[in-house]
Amino acid sequence: MAYRKRVFLNPISVGAPSFVQAIADDSYEGTYQIGNYMLIIADCRRNIMLEFSLGNARQRAISLKKIDKLVKVITEFRDAVYAEAELIDKQAK
Repeated sequence: MAYRKRVFLNPISVGAPSFVQAIADDSYEGTYQIGNYMLIIADCRRNIMLEFSLGNARQRAISLKKIDKLVKVITEFRDAVYAEAELIDKQAK
C-alpha cells in the first residue's frame, strides 16, 4: 500500500513555505523491496531528506529503529515546547 502525503506547517499568510512530506512506495505484497521510503522536512530554503531503506533484513531493522527514534525525539521535543510555552504564557500575564 503506497503512502504519499505533504502537509504545510505554516499558515500561508506567513509567507515561509514549511512542510513535511512522506513517501512510502507500495511493495506489492512484499515482492518489491527497492521502493522509495523517505521523509522530507522543509523550512524556508532548508530541506532535509531522511531515507528508510527496506532492501534487506538489516536495512529494514535499521530503518524501523530510525523512524521509532525520530518519533520519540519529536514527541519529547513537542512536550518540552508546550511546557515552555505554558511557562512563558504564565509570566506574560
